Amino acid sequence: MPKTASDSCKTLADLLRFRMGPRSLLARKNRTFNERFDPGGIVNGQGLPPVRELRYGVTDMAHAGCGIIAVYNAFLLLDNPQRLCDVAVWGDLHASNLLGLLGTFPWKAKRLFRQMGYTVTAARDKTLYDSLAREADVCLFSYWNRRRNPFKGMHTVCVRCRAEGLEVYNQFDAFPGVSRRASFMKWMEDGIGPVCLYCIRRVRK
Repeated sequence: MPKTASDSCKTLADLLRFRMGPRSLLARKNRTFNERFDPGGIVNGQGLPPVRELRYGVTDMAHAGCGIIAVYNAFLLLDNPQRLCDVAVWGDLHASNLLGLLGTFPWKAKRLFRQMGYTVTAARDKTLYDSLAREADVCLFSYWNRRRNPFKGMHTVCVRCRAEGLEVYNQFDAFPGVSRRASFMKWMEDGIGPVCLYCIRRVRK
């Protein structure tokens, strides 16, 4: 019988297991540093203090923390808040790409939310993004900042679909507010290159 939200893990602490090896050693070291910081709610602007100071892998949140912040924000919007330092430990142990230098593997978040009892739908067909997002409680969206130019980097954000359009969290490094987009299709007209959309839903009883 599949797990439901009522009998699955409630906190990331239930999933974190430190073992021998460089990943666990780095995760422990980073957690000791990161526990001193509390963003106090939704994070926008990963290049702003205090979040920019947090460690992730062998770098920091300002440079490589977008995927971790997207996961953290998604849990908050799902009314299941997790500590940012715990999300970073999860990334260090299970999801960092090249020890954080290349950020976080987006598909690892799909597995995490399923472990935590949520239904996750992965979409690569960009024509389905808007319809699937309307059915989700929250989404994680990974995209190239500039289509056909990987040197501009990849970004992952948390997105919530509302009646008036999309709320985008942590879209910009130095903007402390929520960004708004009319739709994914309109957003892609600005030149971003979509990679994948993960649509997350609470298990309905």
